[in-house]
Amino acid sequence: MGVGREDVEILKPRIDKREYRRIVIRNSLQVLLISNLDTDKCAASMNVSVGSFCDPDGLEGLAHFLGIAYLFHPTNAFTASEMTNYFFDVNTDCFEEALDRFAQFFIKPLMSANATMREIKAVGSENQKNLLSDAWRMNQLQKHLSLESHPYHKFSIGTKFFVVCEPGTQHMEALLKVVYELYTGYVLKNPFYEMEMPIRFELFDINLTQAVQKDRVALLGR
Repeated sequence: MGVGREDVEILKPRIDKREYRRIVIRNSLQVLLISNLDTDKCAASMNVSVGSFCDPDGLEGLAHFLGIAYLFHPTNAFTASEMTNYFFDVNTDCFEEALDRFAQFFIKPLMSANATMREIKAVGSENQKNLLSDAWRMNQLQKHLSLESHPYHKFSIGTKFFVVCEPGTQHMEALLKVVYELYTGYVLKNPFYEMEMPIRFELFDINLTQAVQKDRVALLGR
């Protein structure tokens, strides 16, 4: 299944009754499984080591845009300087189906022209809202006064990214090219479905014989 276990001790408070297990997938992706019998909800989170510090010149705000565009809801993702986190929670009886849909955002993201422009406008609107916040303005002032050669100086959200991706320019295709190169070459060394299936085997009692008959699972045997 391409999964390795590592005998590492996970420290937790004595009052924590949850069970933890750490697994490492073949491409070195680390997975933390948590079992809690006292909850009626399940959740999953995908942490990608690409944040606003990785935004290419001329595409400032790319990481933040993808944090919204992939899941089409700003409360299901957040962007930091060096990582982007995607997450969801759902009732336990719907978790397996929800996990499959969640994986599709990374396997085959739509990135259609209409959806892309809608989310770019959402990023621009968010920046307009932030202009009224003293905390955000102070943060941007600190970035502006920082060393220009440091990635902290970059403008990580808002109108600059919106302008370069307006319809009628060449930046839409450039955007998709950068997304592919940055997220597949830098972080996701294997296709995401090769990461998903070993995790699913750990989470659910899936019949291995039937599963291997599916093309995407057969790739794990290479």
